[in-house]
Amino acid sequence: MRCIGKGAESARMFCGIMNLPPPPTKFSKYNHILLQATRETCEHSMAEAVREAVDENDGKRDLAVAVDGSWQKRGFSSKNGLVTVTSVDTGKVIDVEVFSKHCICPNKTKHRQNCKRNFEGYSGKMEVAGALSIFQRSQSLYNVRYTKYLGDGDSKAFTSIVENKVYGDHCSVEKLECIGHVKKRMGTRLRCLKTKMRGQTLSDGKPLCGRNRLTEAEIDRKHIMV
Repeated sequence: MRCIGKGAESARMFCGIMNLPPPPTKFSKYNHILLQATRETCEHSMAEAVREAVDENDGKRDLAVAVDGSWQKRGFSSKNGLVTVTSVDTGKVIDVEVFSKHCICPNKTKHRQNCKRNFEGYSGKMEVAGALSIFQRSQSLYNVRYTKYLGDGDSKAFTSIVENKVYGDHCSVEKLECIGHVKKRMGTRLRCLKTKMRGQTLSDGKPLCGRNRLTEAEIDRKHIMV
């Protein structure tokens, strides 16, 4: 019920209407059981996804992966975030790293053993830290290497992976460009150019914008064609 913004009274009313037993009053025990079951299912699912990715790659254990970060709130002000690594061949998640800056410990300098806080600093760096951690443990966890990196064009995570030489000096990680991000950057730059050149004329004596010139519709059309 908490997931939909309702409390204990709403839960009791719902159970009464549905002719169900009253809801439990203490949830911590059940939360722990659910957490363990979820974690085991997640680990099994990702291990199976790795096996499928290797099979799809003709048995080769050097995989192409897509890396992306996500946050609970936009603007890199979120206290919670995660990084996922997805197989390019199968589209399935093969590893994930979750970060949190949330802490409810009374003493902020001496955290409790069960404290959920595992990250400090700028939230935007969660993607960098998560990607690096996932790449570093790929061999020990799954006996695979992520040798092709598909991600944001402006992501610092790839730079961090290359600089740390996660697979040694004799194995480099190749950067693949995401066509979606290329299209997005192209559209943004064309719109900036359109705004910057407003009121100015080109060498042919005509403005950049206007009918049969660079318009919003034309930018959108080029966006689709890429």
